Amino acid sequence: MKVTVAKKKENALVGRTEYDLALEFDGKTPSKSEMRDAIIQGVGCNPDTTILKRTNSSFGARKVTARVNVYKTKEDMMRLEPDYALIRNRFKEAVAKAKKAAPAKKKE
Repeated sequence: MKVTVAKKKENALVGRTEYDLALEFDGKTPSKSEMRDAIIQGVGCNPDTTILKRTNSSFGARKVTARVNVYKTKEDMMRLEPDYALIRNRFKEAVAKAKKAAPAKKKE
């Protein structure tokens, strides 16, 4: 998989670097974890502080665009990123919501 950096922006206020990337591949579209691994190798960033935010692919094209945030510290990443992004990137476990059993209504 070939990784090309389209845009790189330093965001010093929140302590991260934001990347817009293009990934070219052969065969089927790679999974998000495969894309994340290729991005980490291609850009050379720390896997403990890298969040794959968004991916976009077109039908028939062997190209995916992606947005990635790379934080300076893991604490900043855990504080600033929403829970769904942390769960999707396997930094946090999903908590199953327990269904509350509604009391049965009595027919009179």
